[in-house]
Amino acid sequence: MKTAKQYTNNLLTIEVAEQETNIDVRWEGKSIDREPAKFISPILVQILKSASEMNKRIVMDFQNLKYMNSSTITPIIKILDRAKKGMTKITILYCKSTKWQELNFTALEIFNTDDNRLEIKGL
Repeated sequence: MKTAKQYTNNLLTIEVAEQETNIDVRWEGKSIDREPAKFISPILVQILKSASEMNKRIVMDFQNLKYMNSSTITPIIKILDRAKKGMTKITILYCKSTKWQELNFTALEIFNTDDNRLEIKGL
């Protein structure tokens, strides 16, 4: 692991670790803010920029996230949309056995691409 940064706001922690071929983004805790995009969006935009410049895949792991409100999905959708228009590769991992994760993340499968550049995976 080259570098790791941790961002925390209220009960949400986003840990970003640069690997050889990936930028790993682990989500932990709870995202309960009314306007989570204020905290989340700048982090995701920077990760997208770095991944694009270094030609690395972004792996966002939500498996340890305990809860996120409906406002949290918006910045995630926006970053997937931006990635789909560009050439950045993103994998989203979620816990299939957690009902709220299954409901939220299966809805994002519309972003899956045939070449697996964007993929949403339930584990």
